[in-house]
Amino acid sequence: MTFLEANRDELIARCRRKAAHRKVPAMVADTMDHGVPQFLQQLIDTLRLADSAPSTAVLAREPAPAATAIGRSAALHGAALLRSGYNADQVVHCYGDVCQSVTELAMERHATIQTNEFRILNGALD
Repeated sequence: MTFLEANRDELIARCRRKAAHRKVPAMVADTMDHGVPQFLQQLIDTLRLADSAPSTAVLAREPAPAATAIGRSAALHGAALLRSGYNADQVVHCYGDVCQSVTELAMERHATIQTNEFRILNGALD
């Protein structure tokens, strides 16, 4: 969680660079500025909640993605990307950029990602 907070701007920049290297329609600025930063903040909030709750409670209550703030935001962000001319595969890649950016930066900085944190990240991306 602190890794994401401390490196939020770098992660957003990496996601932008990854998106810029793909052959996709021009990214609508507010979609990029809204989607990834909001997703990262919601992920930070989810990890903070997981840290404060007993581990069995967090594992026991995993609502369907659309029922979570992250799921609702992802649905709205995905719809905005589709309206901008992206196809479903390209929308999925936008969220894959987040996972790759987090993993790459963590490796570069020798930061540890706990198993539960990685599980929450992957669940949020799903």
